[in-house]
Amino acid sequence: HGDTYNCVDFYKQPAFDHPLLKNRRFDYQVCFKVRAAESDSFGSEPSDIWLNGKGCPIGTVPIRKTTKTDLLKANLDAAVTSNDNSGIRVAVLRSTGDKRYRGAGMYTSVYNHDVQGNQYTSSRFKLNNGPDSIAVGWVVNPSLYHDTNTRLFIYTITKDVHCYNTYCPGFVVTNHEIPLDVILSPVSRRGGPIYEIKFFIMKDHYSGDWVLMFGNHDKVLGFWPRDIFTGLAGFANYAEWGGEIYSPPGTVTPRMGSGCRPYGDPKLDGYARTITIVDENEKIDYDPADCKIYQNDRVHYGAIDKGNVGGTWNRLIEFGGNSLMYNPNLPYAC
Repeated sequence: HGDTYNCVDFYKQPAFDHPLLKNRRFDYQVCFKVRAAESDSFGSEPSDIWLNGKGCPIGTVPIRKTTKTDLLKANLDAAVTSNDNSGIRVAVLRSTGDKRYRGAGMYTSVYNHDVQGNQYTSSRFKLNNGPDSIAVGWVVNPSLYHDTNTRLFIYTITKDVHCYNTYCPGFVVTNHEIPLDVILSPVSRRGGPIYEIKFFIMKDHYSGDWVLMFGNHDKVLGFWPRDIFTGLAGFANYAEWGGEIYSPPGTVTPRMGSGCRPYGDPKLDGYARTITIVDENEKIDYDPADCKIYQNDRVHYGAIDKGNVGGTWNRLIEFGGNSLMYNPNLPYAC
């Protein structure tokens, strides 16, 4: 796809520049006591990842090649969108009770939309506690990546930093095959073939680190060390799943989900299914209670909580929208 990655020695990756990790020892072949939610696949999984089909040599990890300008701009964009809540629209399911979570996950349909300038469109879930937040999903973000491909991403917020992927120290990459910002291809087409991807985060039983798993085979991509957090040094107390877009105030907003307001059919709507949380006792809950839909721009974007519909779907939400104002006579206009 034209991306360039450096195969960096595991112990020389950006994560270890974090001052709170200087005195902690890490093992490249670290093993975790974690497990992800299980479900049969509904759609196909994007399969185009490496041009060479192999990835990096064992003992190294893929880090996207960036310039100092790229890093400065990426961190500036992260700061702008974190502070400019007026430009963010969400259509999500979020937890409402103050509980203790060891993890969460979802399968989500993967789409691609025309996004310009500093805009982005994404499907993601996140876990929060206090000043800390970790998120994973797919995103189209031309300002960050210099293209309009749909990519895997993570987003990290602590009391000290907020950034994408490995653009600031913190997240430790362990997988030598799959980069954090890999292009996801092919993508879904509304009413046509559906491609979906699985994301799961769980707090390791022994280390307390937050482990990121990806895809139907639950490949571990890496982890957020507990040391970099204050709130998430313990459990999470908030979870959220669904769609998010950003557009600077005064601009035409991009599409979310499949690009249309939810119709009630996952073949037509963007969705997150098998929405799960892991409680403090490591029990996976396939139908989380105390959750409700939240939409901060009902005129343009919407979400539907279908509940636990069983079968392959389990807990299902559908979400999406675009810049067209809601018309009750044409409720699903695209």
